[in-house]
Formats: sequence, C-alpha cells, structure tokens
Amino acid sequence: MVLCLLSPLALVGCGGTPSVVGPERDTAMVAMAGGLQHVVLVSLNDSADIAAMKAASDRLLPTIPMVKGYVCGTPVDIGRANVSKDYDLGIVVQFASIDDYKAYLEHPVHLQLVTEWRPKWRRSYIVDFGL
Repeated sequence: MVLCLLSPLALVGCGGTPSVVGPERDTAMVAMAGGLQHVVLVSLNDSADIAAMKAASDRLLPTIPMVKGYVCGTPVDIGRANVSKDYDLGIVVQFASIDDYKAYLEHPVHLQLVTEWRPKWRRSYIVDFGL
C-alpha cells in the first residue's frame, strides 16, 4: 500500500533542490514543491478495531480545513516479499505547507481522533516528507 501511495512521487521527479541546508532547506523544499505528506502506519492491539478506526479516520480527517488530500486503507498482499504488510492501517494526509501541517497537529478534530485511538495502538510508524 505504501508503495502504491508513494508511486505518484516517481512522476514528480527529483529536480533541483534549494541551496539551503538544515531545517531551512526542508521548509524551502516543501514550499517550492508544493506540499507535505504525512504517512502513518498503525498496528492495533485488537484487529477487530481496524474497521472502526478506518471509519473514524475517514469521517474526521478530511473535514479538517488544512487537509489537502487524504487516503486510508489496509495492507494489500500482492506476493512481494520486500513490501511491508506488518501494519493494520495506513493513513496518508497531504498538506500544502508545513504551517498547515503544524495547524493540523493542534486542530481539535485531529486531537480528538488521536485521543480516542492512540491508546489502542500497539505501535505506529510515522513519516513526513515534502514533494
């Protein structure tokens, strides 16, 4: 699933990068490329909760004003040994800017979802990257 979600990045290419280093470079790259991807892979304590967490995420996250794009789903096994399937739910939220992402992290709807579901997570893997 992650491969499917990330494959559009291959179409974007790896054009020139700003001549800035450190955190300022990351901010400049996001601003130049037009977005930030927030990827969350969650393993739940009880697999019976997968559908409910997906439904809650689908209902709540797209309503947050700064969310530019959103997808959520479960692993797909197509028989490739090197593709990870050791999670229950994958969530990708897209933002136009780092400022939008930071506002999302503090938004009451996001905090509501995290407050309800984080105690039910066995583990999570979170990756943020710019386009």
